[in-house]
Amino acid sequence: MAAVNQDNRPFVGIAAVIAGLFVFSLQDVIIKLFSAEYSILQLVIIRSVIALGLIGIIVALRLGRSGFRVYQPFKILLKGFLGFLSYLAYYLSLASLPLIDAVTITFTAPILVVIFSSILVGERVGLRRWLATLVGFVGVLIAVGFEGHLANIAIAFAFLAALTYALNSVMARYISSRDNPWTVTFYFTVAHSAGGLITYLIVLLTASGVVSTHPSLAFLFRDWAQPESTDLMIMCSLGVIATVGFFCLNKAYLSARAAIVAPFEYSYIVWAALFGYLIWGEAPTALTVLGLSILIGSNLFALRTEIKDAGSTT
Repeated sequence: MAAVNQDNRPFVGIAAVIAGLFVFSLQDVIIKLFSAEYSILQLVIIRSVIALGLIGIIVALRLGRSGFRVYQPFKILLKGFLGFLSYLAYYLSLASLPLIDAVTITFTAPILVVIFSSILVGERVGLRRWLATLVGFVGVLIAVGFEGHLANIAIAFAFLAALTYALNSVMARYISSRDNPWTVTFYFTVAHSAGGLITYLIVLLTASGVVSTHPSLAFLFRDWAQPESTDLMIMCSLGVIATVGFFCLNKAYLSARAAIVAPFEYSYIVWAALFGYLIWGEAPTALTVLGLSILIGSNLFALRTEIKDAGSTT
């Protein structure tokens, strides 16, 4: 089995993931607002180009030429490609679903992180954590399973986003601490950029001119449009958001065990509910609130138990 990064600074990891997800919640708002007018691939490529330039400058200034030296290029690029798939699937779902519903479904990712951490990384996961994982999944089904739109393809996109995000998160534990987080972020963004360009070429060659009435598919197949100057500036700001957000998330999972960091990703739900209500008037239903409460509560209970058990063994 490949060597696993054993660095464990839980407070650094927790602070980084909370900051990164707040920044990315701003990105959600921008992309959902643009989803009825522009192509997701247009937004992805503009965002990636800006982010890649900014991160490259930061790496050069902070670390010099050695900052572009990477010890595990394949693993980092694979992590970046998984991140790209998660990003693409999530925003395709967001074009059709209320913000809070899309976020709720993708928050099966921490559940999957626990499963993959055990199977792929070999992290010890206790019985209470497994039970909490099961209860948390039931919470997700309660939150979104009874609203009558399980047949919507956007639901499948949201679950795909959760699956690929979980794999992306766990991949960080296979990346050596010798690789600086900024270096990891740079090559992570390279993979994002390549993924966007490859997907655009595939769509251009196989689905050019396809028109769909489904918001998610229209978002994917829509032709590129010439943005107004204000819209172009906002699109470019996505690159700045990506730079900050990618670094924070990479820093989080490079600093602490995935099972410790993952539950704090639920802070994202607060911003999704707030922005969804203030901008689109999307008030969470009673079932959504109940399911989210079960989901969050089960994982926080498991986290408390895990920290207590870890303390008793030191």
